[in-house]
Amino acid sequence: MCGTHDSRLLPQSAYHTNCFYNRFLKRILYRQLTRGIFLVTCICLTAALAWFKLDTVPDQPDGISWLGQEDDTRITRSKGKTNRFSTYFKYILLWNTPDYAPFSFYGQGQRVFLKNNCAAINCYVTTERKFFGADTTEFDAIAFNGRLLYSNDLPKHRTMYQKFIYINMESAENYPVCNSIFDGYFNWTSTYKLNSDIPTPYLMVKNNTGQVIGPQANIGWSKDFPEINEEYSRKLMKKSKAAAWFVSNCLTRSRREDLVKRLQKALAFYGLTVDVYGRCGPLKSPRQQNKVCNARLERDYFFYLSLENSFAEDYVTEKLLTALQHDIVPIVYGGANYERFLPPGSYIDARKYNAADLAALMDWLMRTPKMYQQFFRWKSQLTYSDPSLVENVCKLCKALNDQEKFQEKSVYDKFRMWWNPNYHNRCRYFIEGY
Repeated sequence: MCGTHDSRLLPQSAYHTNCFYNRFLKRILYRQLTRGIFLVTCICLTAALAWFKLDTVPDQPDGISWLGQEDDTRITRSKGKTNRFSTYFKYILLWNTPDYAPFSFYGQGQRVFLKNNCAAINCYVTTERKFFGADTTEFDAIAFNGRLLYSNDLPKHRTMYQKFIYINMESAENYPVCNSIFDGYFNWTSTYKLNSDIPTPYLMVKNNTGQVIGPQANIGWSKDFPEINEEYSRKLMKKSKAAAWFVSNCLTRSRREDLVKRLQKALAFYGLTVDVYGRCGPLKSPRQQNKVCNARLERDYFFYLSLENSFAEDYVTEKLLTALQHDIVPIVYGGANYERFLPPGSYIDARKYNAADLAALMDWLMRTPKMYQQFFRWKSQLTYSDPSLVENVCKLCKALNDQEKFQEKSVYDKFRMWWNPNYHNRCRYFIEGY
């Protein structure tokens, strides 16, 4: 600052000129210093972002026809093991329309992973193929819905640094994959099959400590479930009707509708019936009255028919949950090994009986309360729920954040056989290229 003028040192005009010059220099220096600090800050931020994008390039499987340059220098964009709050996003492209499950469960963006409080939340979902311009190789994963899989609608390019994932919750018998182009095409699978890379079954079983124990291929069920208590016993003894079946698909590959006709005829001998609700029967149970219908099932019926529309390995749908969650013995009918899903003594497998023997067993159990009640001993130790909207959705993001899994060599060279060992018969009228 300029002080009081001293006439002994400088003339007044020279003194004011000097003050002005000093102020001017200070302003110049201040601006230069501010710009310098801003430039250094930008350089530091750029360096930090570049660091987060560094990573090692994963090995990739042999035998895949990878499009683009072999010396592609693209690197994955995360450093080290990504935790739940990683700032680096895993970008997932849903290749097909999101109108069909399970794609409809994922929504858009990051919201579904936040809403479900997933272990990993740094995933971003989109159906916009041009999200990165025209470059689909920038996605960490591209998911294909097996219900809408067409050989003439596939990505034009791919790199070794992304995963192509086959996703399907529908039966392999109803949706076989016939075109040989898909052998050696997919890196991962996410289906109801328990040997998928990301298994997404229709039901989940927990023990009484809350630990998920199934379904799985080699599950060790407890053999020492306690007897049910008297209150529960009295509740079960109030049932009065034989069996119920909720159904909307009236013509199926499993021919379950024929099984029900034979069973109806056999039950008539004992004065019993199967009450058929829905589009395929005389009784109605509107979706908006689910709670009322389920309460009726639990109160009145001894058995519920959990009959799958086709026979496929591990294909056990939410139909089974209707019985498990409402105090009814399920009569199952499907292509799965049900020991992977249900404890022994908790269900009846209709494929092990003819209609007459099954009807006789049902009649005997209805007249023998002590034996009927044995089917519910597991209830004090296990609980069943539907993981479709939460746990199964979270699994996808968790898998993409598993560095070891992501860098693993993975390709399904014989995908059609893996998906459906019976594909030769199901695809016998398929013409390659169509």
